[in-house]
Amino acid sequence: GDHIAIIGNNLADRMQHHGWLETYLQAEFAQHRLSIRNLGFTGDEVKTRPRSADFGNPDQWLTKVKADVVLCFFGYNEALRGDAGLAGFRKDLAGMLTGMKAQKYNGKTAPRIVVFSPIAHENLNSPNLPDGTRNNRNLAIYSAAMKQVCTANDVPFVDIFGPSRQLYADNASHLTLNGIHLLDHGNRLLAGVIMRRLFGNPSSTLRESAEIERLQQAVLE
Repeated sequence: GDHIAIIGNNLADRMQHHGWLETYLQAEFAQHRLSIRNLGFTGDEVKTRPRSADFGNPDQWLTKVKADVVLCFFGYNEALRGDAGLAGFRKDLAGMLTGMKAQKYNGKTAPRIVVFSPIAHENLNSPNLPDGTRNNRNLAIYSAAMKQVCTANDVPFVDIFGPSRQLYADNASHLTLNGIHLLDHGNRLLAGVIMRRLFGNPSSTLRESAEIERLQQAVLE
């Protein structure tokens, strides 16, 4: 019966186009009757969430969806600021976690929060795109900082920066559109990583089956 909210930047936003994380969660825990709502928005940062006037703040929306669990995907945009922005990011992330833990979005208990690192930048070997070297340096530093802040605040942290780099190396086809935005098969592979990182070694979600494909279509609909 848990209500799960997904928040964060373009990584979270684009999950709505492919639905694999939600599909795998529903497949693995079908008996739990989960409700999953994606509130991700391209450009979102820990502290800055650009929206139209009177849209409502993050706490209001997490209350609206009665979130029991919040999956947070941040850090990519902030990492573009490099070393100069790191101290401020640490402070902002700690503030966000403290503020969220003080809420009762479901009306009863504080939310259970999981924070995810950004994914790595894929080198597409294109003369029209950066190779990601500088970006990955910053993403690695910010990912490490996120882990430290989460540990200090007793919030689970999931590293998907390292695993995404491995996915890029292991797959002959590109997993991103432009080095940073995952394609459908990239999101499917990442969803598998997330499931293993969160739950150990799930079985039903990772099978290649017609049922999984049908469930994904239902999720997308």
